[in-house]
Amino acid sequence: MERKIVYLGLIVLCVLGFSLSYADEADLSSEDKVSVEFKIVCAGSGQIDCRKLPKRVNQEELYVTNIPFLSIKDIVAAKINQASGAIDIQFNKEGTQKFNEITSKNAGRRMAIFVDGNLLATPKIYDPVITGKTTVTSSLTDKEAQALVDRINKTTTKK
Repeated sequence: MERKIVYLGLIVLCVLGFSLSYADEADLSSEDKVSVEFKIVCAGSGQIDCRKLPKRVNQEELYVTNIPFLSIKDIVAAKINQASGAIDIQFNKEGTQKFNEITSKNAGRRMAIFVDGNLLATPKIYDPVITGKTTVTSSLTDKEAQALVDRINKTTTKK
């Protein structure tokens, strides 16, 4: 059971088939700073603080919170997970606190991860994540994922 909880905590950001092709919408090798935002997927159109995404995700209309709960300022570093090819993200102290709080309150719901305003993934939150680390799986190629990691690290070192 303990191994299962650790495993689920580490892959809380698995994509569950809801990824969009980020590479079709942006140039991942750009030298500019990168924008990364984590938002909660809303239950539907009735919530005041939510907006509808312009594109459907697997034929589903999605609504996300207007204000992100995490952004690039909450990230310390990123790297490619050699075992899975996914992106490992390390949060700073504030980011760790925010991520723990959000994942504790929203187990069973999904979050939306945006890079440069483009939806990267909408993973399900399984368990609270208290480690300050998470793994993001997407439909990016190895080259695209490495370019994104490089841009995240370049942006976080410029802070």
